[in-house]
Amino acid sequence: MSNLLFESGDKVLFIGDSITDCGRRGDHAPYGHGYVRKITELITAKYPERDITYVNKGIGGDIVEGLENRWDDDVIDEKPDWLSVKIGINNASRQLGQGVSNEDYLPEWESCYRRILTRIKNELDAPIFLFEIFYIEEDVENPRPLAVDAYNVCIHQLAKEFEARLIRTNDAFDSAVAARPGALWTTKDGVHPNAEGHTLMALEFLKLAGW
Repeated sequence: MSNLLFESGDKVLFIGDSITDCGRRGDHAPYGHGYVRKITELITAKYPERDITYVNKGIGGDIVEGLENRWDDDVIDEKPDWLSVKIGINNASRQLGQGVSNEDYLPEWESCYRRILTRIKNELDAPIFLFEIFYIEEDVENPRPLAVDAYNVCIHQLAKEFEARLIRTNDAFDSAVAARPGALWTTKDGVHPNAEGHTLMALEFLKLAGW
C-alpha cells in the first residue's frame, strides 16, 4: 500500500530562489533541471497511476521579501494542495555583504517568512514543506561565513509553529560531505547544488512525502 502523500488531482507547488528555479523559465521549462524535476520524475516513475500537477515558481536571486511581493500571483492564485518553500540563502549572503548583524536583521526576516506562511494557513490551509538553507564547505576557496545556522534556527521554529514538514538539507549535506570527503555536491560555490546535490535534496524531500 502506498504511503505517498500526494493523490491524483493534487497540485504541488515549489517556490524559492535559483536552487528551485534551475532554468524553469528557459530551456528547462517548466520544472527546471534541479531537485524539483527529480522529484517529479521519481514520483512519476514509481507511481505512474497518480495524476499529480507540479508547479515550479522558483526565481533566481530571490529573497523572502521577494516571495512576499509575488505571493498572491505565484501561490495564493495557484491554489496548491501542497506547498514547498526553499528560501533564505540570498538573504544570508546580502546580510553578510551589508555587514548587518543577526540581531538586527533575523527578526525582520523571520517576521516576513511568518507572514507568508500565515497566509497559506488562513487562505488555503495547504500542508507545507520547509527546506533548511545550506552552505557546503567542500573544496571551496575562501568560503564565506554565512549565518546558515542562525537562519535554520528560525526555519525550525517556523516549521514547528506551522506544523510544516522540515527538510533537513543542511544536515544531509553535512553527513554526505563527512561520508565522502573531497566529493563535490555543489558547483564549487558551496551554494548551488550539482546533479548529485539536487538528487540528495530530492531524496530528502521524498522521505517526508512518503515516497
